Amino acid sequence: MLRKKYMSSYGFAFFEDRDMKKLSKKASQGWHLKKFRFAGYELEKGSSDDVIYNIDYRKLQPDEEHEYFELFAYGGWTHVCSSTDMHIFKAKPGTTPIYSDIDSSIDKLARLAKSVNMVSSIALAVTLVLWMVMIFTTGSIQKIAQACIVYSLIISVPAMMTSGAVYYHMWKNMRLKSNHSS
Repeated sequence: MLRKKYMSSYGFAFFEDRDMKKLSKKASQGWHLKKFRFAGYELEKGSSDDVIYNIDYRKLQPDEEHEYFELFAYGGWTHVCSSTDMHIFKAKPGTTPIYSDIDSSIDKLARLAKSVNMVSSIALAVTLVLWMVMIFTTGSIQKIAQACIVYSLIISVPAMMTSGAVYYHMWKNMRLKSNHSS
C-alpha cells in the first residue's frame, strides 16, 4: 500500500486558503502533511484526523526558531514543516486563527511580498539582460541568449504574476480595513 504521495499546490499567493483547506480534507482522509515539495506537498498515510492548517511567512534566524514555534504552540498550533521562510502549522478546529484580524493579515502579506519581490526582481533583471544580449550580439552568443531568455521567462512571468497577486490581496485587506474603520 502506498504510504506517501504528492499533492500539488494551487499557489500561496493566489489560493493560500484553498491549499490549507485541501490539506485539512486530506488529513481527514488519513493523509498528513509531511513536508514541502516542489510546487506542492508530500503527504504521509496515517489515521484520519480532524485538523486545520495555517501558514506563516517569517524569515527566522536559527536561534529564533524555538521561541517562534513555542509561541504558536501556546496558541494551540503545532509546527508541521518549514521551507525557507514558510512555516505550516496545524491545530484542532475551533483554535483561534493565526491571523484573526486585518492588520495581522496585512503584515503577513507584507512579509510574503518581500521574498516574492526579490525573486521577481532578479528574474526580471536576468530577462532584461538576456534580451539586451540578444539584441546587441550576433552569432552563437545571440542564439544562446535566445534560448536562455525562454527559460528566464518561464521563471519571471509566474514570479511577476505571484507578486501581483500578493499586492492584490494586500490591497483587498487594506480596503476592508478602511471600510471597517469608516
